[in-house]
Amino acid sequence: MVEDAERPLADWTRRLPYACALAAGALMSVFLLDIPVQLSDSFTELTAVADRSLGDVVAAEFYNGSYFRPLRRGLNKIVYDLSGGRYYAAFRGFQAAELLVLLLLVVRMLRVRTRAGLVALPLGLAILVGLHTFAGAILEGLPINHFLTILICCAAAVNLAQARPRPVVDAVALALLVFAMLTIESGLLIWVVFLAAYVVGYRGVSRKGLVALTACVALYFVGRFVLLGGAAPGLNERSAGFGFSVLNPDELERRFGGNPLPFYLYNVVSAVSCVLFAEPRGGVWTFTGSLTRGVPEAWQVVNVVTSTATTVLISRYAAGRLSSWRRGELTEADRFVAIFLIVVPANALFAAAYEKDVIMSPAGLFYAAAAFAVLRELAASGDVLPRLPSGAAVAPALLLLLLSVGWTIRYVGIHDSLRVRASTVRDEWAYYDDWAREQKTDVSLNATQAAIKQRLQDEAVFRPPRVPQVSLGSMDRLFDVTQ
Repeated sequence: MVEDAERPLADWTRRLPYACALAAGALMSVFLLDIPVQLSDSFTELTAVADRSLGDVVAAEFYNGSYFRPLRRGLNKIVYDLSGGRYYAAFRGFQAAELLVLLLLVVRMLRVRTRAGLVALPLGLAILVGLHTFAGAILEGLPINHFLTILICCAAAVNLAQARPRPVVDAVALALLVFAMLTIESGLLIWVVFLAAYVVGYRGVSRKGLVALTACVALYFVGRFVLLGGAAPGLNERSAGFGFSVLNPDELERRFGGNPLPFYLYNVVSAVSCVLFAEPRGGVWTFTGSLTRGVPEAWQVVNVVTSTATTVLISRYAAGRLSSWRRGELTEADRFVAIFLIVVPANALFAAAYEKDVIMSPAGLFYAAAAFAVLRELAASGDVLPRLPSGAAVAPALLLLLLSVGWTIRYVGIHDSLRVRASTVRDEWAYYDDWAREQKTDVSLNATQAAIKQRLQDEAVFRPPRVPQVSLGSMDRLFDVTQ
C-alpha cells in the first residue's frame, strides 16, 4: 500500500490535480457569479474612476496619506474601461477568473506527482477554501478584491522560485513584487515569500535576483515614508476588535492613545492565533466568550476544533523533522512547512494596526499548503491507515477522519455564505436611498455616476438569482455566520 502511494502518477493522471482545482473553482464560481456588484465599497470605487484617466487615478493614489495603493484603483479603472458598461459581467467575471487562476497556481505549486499527493489534494483544497481567512477574499468585490490578487501573487512567487533559474525568472519576480506592493501594503509579503523559498532551497530566483528584490523593498520604504511623506494608519482610522468586544476609534484613542504598542502587540499575536486556531476572529475572542457564557455555537466548535487539530498535525510533523532541518536535509513537505512558519509572523505584522481575518489570507494559503504536504507524507508513509484496533495505530486515522469531516463542513459553508451574500447585496441595492442618507458625506451624483448607479441597481434587483435559496435545516448551524 505504501509503495502504491509513493508511485508516480501516470501521464494521463497528472492532469487530475488540475481538473480537481477547476472543478472546485467552477463550483464556487457558480455561487460567486450570483452576487451583484455590491453597493458598499464598490459603487463609490466605480464612480471615483469613471471620469478620470488611468494616469490620473494612479497618480492620485501616491499621495493618499496612510494608504499607498496606486495600482489597486488603477486595476479597477482598467476593468471599468473594458467593461463597456457591463459592470456585473466584467467585475464578477474578473473575480471568478482570478479564483480559477489562484487554484491552478496552487496545484502547480504543490507538485502533485504521486498517488499520495492526489489522495491528499481534495482535503488540501478544502482547507484553503474553507479557511475563514479566505472568506474575505472571495465574498467581497471591492469591486476587485485586492486580497485575492495578492494570493495569486503569493502562489505565483512560489512557482517562480521552483522554476529553473534563468535571468527572465528574476525579471518576472521583480515585476511581480512591484505590482503586488503597489496594489496593497501586504503585497510586500511577496518579498518574504521569495526569501523563504530561497532559504528552504528553491533556486528559481537567483541570489542576485533576491538582492534586487530586497533593494526594491528598501526603495519602497524610502519612497513612501521619506520622499512622499506617508504615514502608518493611526488608532482613529477604524473600529477594531480587542478582548471580547469591538472598540470604536474614540475608545481606542482613550485606551491606547498614550501608548499604542500593547494594542499592536495584541493584534499581532491575535493574527497568528487566528490562523492557527480560528480564534480570535477580527481581534474578538468569540469562541472563548461563548464558552464563558455557556455553550458555544456549533460553527464555532467546528472552526476551532478543525483548525486546532490541523495545527497539531503540522506541529507534530515539524517537531519530528527538527533534527533533519538542523542538518539542512529538507524534503518537499519540509519546505512548505518552513515557508509557512516564516510567512505567518511576517503576515501578522500587517495586522498590527487592526486584526482582520482577510489580512492573514496569505498565511492561510501557506497554512493550507503545509497541511497538504503533511497529509501527503502521512498517506505515503501509511501512518494514516488503521491496523486493527490498537489505540496508537488507529489514532492517526481518526484524526484524518475528523479533519476530513470538519473541513468539508467549512468548505460547504463558504458556498452557503456566498448564497447569503448574494441576497444581502440585492437587499442593499433595493434600499439605495436609505444607504445614501446614512453616508457621512453627501452622495450627489453627476450624470455619468447616476447612469452607473442605475445600471448596477438594475443588474442587482431585476436579475433573477441562479442559485436556489434552500435551507439545510439544522445543518445551517454548522456554517460560519460571520463570513
